[in-house]
Amino acid sequence: MKPDLSLGVLPSIRLAYRQFLNTEMGAVAYERFKRDLYTKDDSLVQFLNNGVLQNLTVIQRDVLNVCDIGGGNGKRIRNILKFLHEKFGMRFSLDFVEQSSYLMHSFDPHDISPFTTTKKFEMLFENANLASGYDLVFLIHSIFAFENDLAVNKVLSLPNKGGAVVVVSNAQDSFLAGLKQLLDVGYEDSRFEIEDLLKVFAARGIEIQEIPFETKWAIPKGKLAEHTKALLEWLSLGRLAGIGEDSEKRVHEYMHQNSLDLGERVLFTERESIVVAIA
Repeated sequence: MKPDLSLGVLPSIRLAYRQFLNTEMGAVAYERFKRDLYTKDDSLVQFLNNGVLQNLTVIQRDVLNVCDIGGGNGKRIRNILKFLHEKFGMRFSLDFVEQSSYLMHSFDPHDISPFTTTKKFEMLFENANLASGYDLVFLIHSIFAFENDLAVNKVLSLPNKGGAVVVVSNAQDSFLAGLKQLLDVGYEDSRFEIEDLLKVFAARGIEIQEIPFETKWAIPKGKLAEHTKALLEWLSLGRLAGIGEDSEKRVHEYMHQNSLDLGERVLFTERESIVVAIA
């Protein structure tokens, strides 16, 4: 299935986000985005493992019930579970939810199978018939297509007593947040962002811990044009060629103003947020 990328045809950006990830072009663009920002060793997962997960009280349990929502190709959850198994000797039951057929096809849990039983849900999270009673619920860069706060209500129904919901997103006024505002033209709605999630949590009296962190990456100037195109292709959901000259000019000016020239390289900084809610 190929998305119609012409302006005005996809009035919902949340629908466009879902459709783009369900194409080879979208999946490849997202993987390139992750590799450029976090390297092949995934600095985001390393921060989660060492700075967040090993400090949660659930690590005292022998077997963890885990739900990964919007897990992509599964590389991140596999690395997380391998870390927890190697460090704490735990075993897992994993429910893996991903609406993209292309990404689900790429998910191979073989390397975690000695200590993990896995059940796949190839569908929208809102449509997945999930059991409650999870020790860990992950939403790593996967809240953007939520339709409304009903999805958040479902998330909050999943953890057991003492279980944790772990959400990762760009901060609301970060570098990438600003780029998305410039690129998200021609839509009748907006992506579900971290500020939307925090409003729902606050309205329901959910206590959270918010952990800010920064992701930095530098690009050689000889590869800057290639990197910029790849980054914008992902953030625009494949519509970069259709945003218009004026919008593209504003995007490039914004990127120039929000980067640091190091001579032979250009440095970018993205502020991100990890939100942990304990049931």
